[in-house]
Amino acid sequence: MNSIKPYIIGIDIGGTKLATVVADTEGTILRKLRWPTDSQRGPDAIVDSLIEMAHLTLSEVGVNMADVAGVGVSCGGPLDTETGVVYSPPNLPGWDAYPLKDKLGSALEIPVIIENDANAGGLAEWMFGAGQRCRYMLYMTMGTGIGGGIVIDGQIYHGANDSAGEVGHQILIPEGPLCGCGQRGCLEALCSGPSIARRARELIAHDPDTLILELAGGRLESVRTEFVVQAAHEGDALALKLLDQTAYYMGWGIANLVNILNVEVIVLGTVAVAAGSLLLEPMNRYMRRFAMSRPAEVAQIVPAQLGELVGDLAAVALVIADQIERTRSGTNSTLSQ
Repeated sequence: MNSIKPYIIGIDIGGTKLATVVADTEGTILRKLRWPTDSQRGPDAIVDSLIEMAHLTLSEVGVNMADVAGVGVSCGGPLDTETGVVYSPPNLPGWDAYPLKDKLGSALEIPVIIENDANAGGLAEWMFGAGQRCRYMLYMTMGTGIGGGIVIDGQIYHGANDSAGEVGHQILIPEGPLCGCGQRGCLEALCSGPSIARRARELIAHDPDTLILELAGGRLESVRTEFVVQAAHEGDALALKLLDQTAYYMGWGIANLVNILNVEVIVLGTVAVAAGSLLLEPMNRYMRRFAMSRPAEVAQIVPAQLGELVGDLAAVALVIADQIERTRSGTNSTLSQ
């Protein structure tokens, strides 16, 4: 790692918020700035904001751009990590084949790495969180959607055209609920946050005697996943049933992935962290029930550790991993391409 460039800029682009951080090359966050995305402004206006934020964040810690090794960017896909072109993410209207890497690199005049947010989050959990010291790790988000990142020996597995890790779109029930991808019965259509809330509303419509409905103010349409989790922690029978159903489907889906990938650690974020053992214990049990015995014996589902820091550290981890790989292989860094 270049000792004369001891700092990293991390950029996290979301549908509702933008964040820039300055970190050292050990991953310590020195300063963070967060602004609303206001995604209807379009990509050029958002990139202008990110450039301004990057300069402001550097100035707040007294760092010059000349001392920055590179910029890591975590962004929703689909995207091409090599060219840095972003292709129409659902939460960023107008980003149609948008050359994000070139735009940022030209303006900031330092090298840029762009990565899908789920992949980058997986790398961060491998580097700083629940996946440390393991060789084969699968990271899964469990929020608005179910995304994934596969990390092998500290490297993100991208697949032939940056499409690897779409773990939420394996089909479990071909005639099941409609998924946002257009198929039916995907894992995401069964176990994402909105899908859990939908299943809760369906059950409550026939059995309203539940704390979930009380937490939602008595309004069925206001039922959310966090109310299911809270009610389960308080022993509500319907909420516990919903979490067990979720664990069943997640355990089934993860068993498929364990059989194929033979990973050691499956790191789950968001809903799984909030639910804790109420979800993780039955999920591990179902995974071992459905998976082949040999890959199952080395696999463990664990909660993510980074919480709200994952987006910041995801962006930073991209630059650290790139420079480690350059040092190890003696090849040109992705940052210089």
